[in-house]
Amino acid sequence: MYKKAISLALGITLTGCASMKPTYHTESTFVIYDVKPATIDRNQLLKAVLDAVQKSASKLRVNRDIPPAELPATPGRFELQDPFANSKMGALLASQAQNIRVPVCKNALMTVSTDNTSMAQYGEQTTLFLCVLPYKEGYQIDIYSTFIRENGGMTPQGISSAIGRSLIGDSSQFIPRTMNAVRTAAESVGAKVTVVDSYIPEDFKGSFVNQTESAGK
Repeated sequence: MYKKAISLALGITLTGCASMKPTYHTESTFVIYDVKPATIDRNQLLKAVLDAVQKSASKLRVNRDIPPAELPATPGRFELQDPFANSKMGALLASQAQNIRVPVCKNALMTVSTDNTSMAQYGEQTTLFLCVLPYKEGYQIDIYSTFIRENGGMTPQGISSAIGRSLIGDSSQFIPRTMNAVRTAAESVGAKVTVVDSYIPEDFKGSFVNQTESAGK
C-alpha cells in the first residue's frame, strides 16, 4: 500500500511538472485605415501618427521617404515576407516548425517598427509595424503586430505573470489601444478615418482594453 501511494504521488508530480513546462504562444493582429482627404497636411499627419505610437513603445525605428513620382489610384497594403525563403536557414527553421515572416510596405511615406520588451521578465513581448501609404484620394495606414506570451514554468516571474493575467489581462491589450490611438491621432489633424480591414484576436482582452474602443469594432 505504501509503495502504491509513493507511485501515485510520483505520477501526479510528474504530470504536474509536464503541464508547467514553458510554452510560447504567438498571436498576430492587424488593422488597415483609410485616411481622407488627400488635402490634409502630410507632415502633420505623419507627426501625429508617430507621436501616437511613441507613447506605448520602448524603442522605435522610423524611416521617412519621398512620395512616388505618380500616386496610385488605389493604395497597396502590407505584405508578409519570409526573409529566409529558399535558404538553408529557412529550411532549418521549417524543420523546427518555425515560421518567420516580416511585414513589408512598398512606396510607403513612413514606416515605423517597434519592439516592446518592457514586460520580458514576465514572458511577454510585443512587436508592431506601421506604414503610411499615399494614393490619389488620401492615405492608407497599415498596422501589423505580434504578441508573444510564455505560459507555464515555476519561476517567480511566471507565477506572478499568471496571477496578473487572471486579474487584469496581459500586455497584448495595449496593441488595440495603440491602434485606436493612431486612428485618433489622424482624426486630430482633420482626417476622416475608416477601417478597411482588421483582425483583433479574442485573446486580446483585459481591464484596460475594455475601457477603450478597439480598432475595427
